[in-house]
Amino acid sequence: TNQIFAPQQCETKAFYHRGKLLLMANNGLTTQAYQSADGSKCSMISDNIASLPTPCYVRDILQHNDTLYYITNNTLYTSTDGLAWVAWSNTASEYKLVNMVVSYDGKAWCLLENTNHSLQLATIAADSVEIMTDIAGLKDGVLPANFPISDFAALSFGSSSERPRAMVVGGYNMKGEVVNTRWNLEYATADGYRLKDFSIAQPSFKSLTGVSIVQYGNHLIMFGGTDNDLKWRSDILYSDDEGMNWYVPDTAQNKLPDSYTSRQNQAVVLDNQQNIFIIGGQSFASSYSDVYRGYLNELKWAIINE
Repeated sequence: TNQIFAPQQCETKAFYHRGKLLLMANNGLTTQAYQSADGSKCSMISDNIASLPTPCYVRDILQHNDTLYYITNNTLYTSTDGLAWVAWSNTASEYKLVNMVVSYDGKAWCLLENTNHSLQLATIAADSVEIMTDIAGLKDGVLPANFPISDFAALSFGSSSERPRAMVVGGYNMKGEVVNTRWNLEYATADGYRLKDFSIAQPSFKSLTGVSIVQYGNHLIMFGGTDNDLKWRSDILYSDDEGMNWYVPDTAQNKLPDSYTSRQNQAVVLDNQQNIFIIGGQSFASSYSDVYRGYLNELKWAIINE
């Protein structure tokens, strides 16, 4: 296949941003940006984004509305186009910025490490932080030791209860351990925000890193990743109950084509026509730069950058 970016670039993140696909890629030395209308042809719009630090772990970039957020070394970087980034260095002594988490309930959420070396959730803007100390299920807002800090999948979605919800799945915790957690963050008028780990009641898969999750119709759909035995997931997982239980769909169409290679850290994004794009990813020996597009009412997947 024709590659949309150089094969040595081992980390990617894609967004549907202002009506186009925006792809960020990093090879450990430089960060590039690419743009595409439909994934079949991709144009480089920057070969070296100098306003981002080196190295830049682009998988940690979060899109909130039309703004991109990235945290590293206690500094927040924000951009409205992926090219020009503005840095804000945290000077507060009571916490350090750790990572972005999810765009949820009209806010950009991040992780902080306090002076006791514990994690807390916060909402963050361009130059301000609000620590979320009043979350039901947490004491003083301190997160459990098995909450992830990297390589997790996070998604906010509409729920049947009409309450805003978010889910954080898998990843590595502060000790570098792979976790089998599926954290559900929900807001209810009666008691505000509350956090619960669904994996305690329903441990339906092993610990995972590098997965991607999207909401499609009434389903949550999970792609890729590896478990703690370093086994690659090649199947698609569905959840019909908002992340409590997951299963492999049993129809012939609900699977990726034979040409698709199992991987993790793939970029998965929805456009405004409800197409799902799977872009790039990694395995032990390879980095991928292929693009697959699927429309899941039909689930006819095709590689589109040949």
